[in-house]
Amino acid sequence: MRWLVRTVFYLRGRFNLRGRAGLYFYAILAGAFAALVAMCFQAATKWILFALTSSGAGRIVASFAEVEPWRRVMSLSIGGLVAGLILLYASKKIRNRATPYMEALSIGDGYIPVRANLLRSLAAIVTIGSGASIGREGPLVQTAAVFASAFGRRIRMSMPRLRLFIACAASGALAAVFHTPLAGGLFVCEIVIGVMAIDMLAPLLVASCASYLTMMALVDTSPLYEFAAAHIDMDLSMAAYAAILGICASLLANLWLILLSKMRSALNGKAEWLPLRLVAAGVGVGIISVWYPEVVGNGAHIIRGIVSMNFTPDTILLLLFLKVFSVALFFGMGAVGGVLTPSLTIGGISGFLFAHVLLAMGVPLGEEEIIGFSLLGMASFFTTAAAAPVTSLILVIEFTMAGRLIFPLIIGVLASYGMSKVLATKSMYAASAAKGIKTAFNMPLKDVKIGDIFRKTSDTVSSTTLFAQIAKIFIKKPEYAVYVVSRSGRYAGAILQRDVLGFMRSNVLLGNVIADDIMRTDIPALRPEMSLLEGIGVFAEHMECESLPIVSKDKKFYGVVNRSDIFMGFNEIAMRDKLLV
Repeated sequence: MRWLVRTVFYLRGRFNLRGRAGLYFYAILAGAFAALVAMCFQAATKWILFALTSSGAGRIVASFAEVEPWRRVMSLSIGGLVAGLILLYASKKIRNRATPYMEALSIGDGYIPVRANLLRSLAAIVTIGSGASIGREGPLVQTAAVFASAFGRRIRMSMPRLRLFIACAASGALAAVFHTPLAGGLFVCEIVIGVMAIDMLAPLLVASCASYLTMMALVDTSPLYEFAAAHIDMDLSMAAYAAILGICASLLANLWLILLSKMRSALNGKAEWLPLRLVAAGVGVGIISVWYPEVVGNGAHIIRGIVSMNFTPDTILLLLFLKVFSVALFFGMGAVGGVLTPSLTIGGISGFLFAHVLLAMGVPLGEEEIIGFSLLGMASFFTTAAAAPVTSLILVIEFTMAGRLIFPLIIGVLASYGMSKVLATKSMYAASAAKGIKTAFNMPLKDVKIGDIFRKTSDTVSSTTLFAQIAKIFIKKPEYAVYVVSRSGRYAGAILQRDVLGFMRSNVLLGNVIADDIMRTDIPALRPEMSLLEGIGVFAEHMECESLPIVSKDKKFYGVVNRSDIFMGFNEIAMRDKLLV
């Protein structure tokens, strides 16, 4: 029995999820779970669509095209009413406000309230399922992030690790909904966290790949808008046209962001009127859908029509105005949804129209080049709208598998990004990432204290705790050390894992051993008021320590800091501090 316990103890010590390897384990877990959340979310929206339209077409535009005009208006109106009532209930009855996952990752501590956010997700499912002109990616990612936050807090993850776990769930959800394993991780790293560092990007890519593999095992994961043949024969004139399109798309994106902001300010009034506002939006877009059902949904149908050349320039120009109005109306009225896919749709339309302007000027363009300019407009528009050139570039390539467009895409994206800097454009995600209470991850590095990021722990024992109980704690949670604390909360010392294993190998009568017999008092301790840089220095001086206790000047035990967690937090805060300077 002693040999068996010793073996289990040794193996549990090797499989320590608190260490660096645990990051990737949780990244895989977050990615796979996010894929399941994405599938459930999409299934729920399809069920709502079927319940309101009784159409089995599956896709929103196809379902609306099959039903009578009055039913189109009714579907959007009922969806707006139900979603508005849910949101009104959440605002009145739930004490905690709904925290956007972008806020929790950019300036927050990773805490995302469950009830308020799940009610918003439910409202989004109803809104999207009823055919509203708004994207589904935002609420879907938010839903995955809510569960990730709850799980991470349940197992008492540290603040840096919890935030990274939520980020992994977000990247996994994006990879699942768009079938883009690379762009999913880049989106969260570049847009949400704002730090393009390999220590951050690697776990995010692991999560998005895990999500994509999960989706691959269960559903079709082919590219959403595959058109690998699209290309632009590059020469100096075409390079110039690509740059001009990038600048034009950037200017159009600025107008788009201004319109969204103005509509939100003008239409999103008192919360009590939210259900009626969403009903009004549903009626307005429903009437438009009587003649042009393409305006409903997130715009994916229009993108497919562009790459399949199903639209004439006159039709697509009209759809541009109608789509912009429909999305801005729902957004302004307070609907819960994303604007990523609608933004890509508007960008694709702008590129399509630009190509036809070139045709009218006598520039010879084939069908594949027209589609190429459409995709170039999509990437350029989203670059300015999201302030994310790398994500925009990779997203469009993964969407379409049009790898031959890489050079003109780079030109258009860079031109758009440069214009956005000239105009000082704020990302459409800036508001979501700037609200709320700022934490250590939004402070200058010199101001961050150890107490701002430490992980509380209940894995403490008293000086008289028996050896068997101590061993059980290590088997259950293979920590580097268990800390000895008095009843009054004063720190006494630490029991190292290797010391417990050493006792197991000896012939000592373990039934008589207590914590005081194997406790060490030479383990260095950190103070809550110590700066993060000073804490890094202590870890650097004691390379053998995987974690250190936090103890106040009066010997009160506050918690524990893990080596990998403190360096993870330091790397992110340092990178942001450098960017701000």
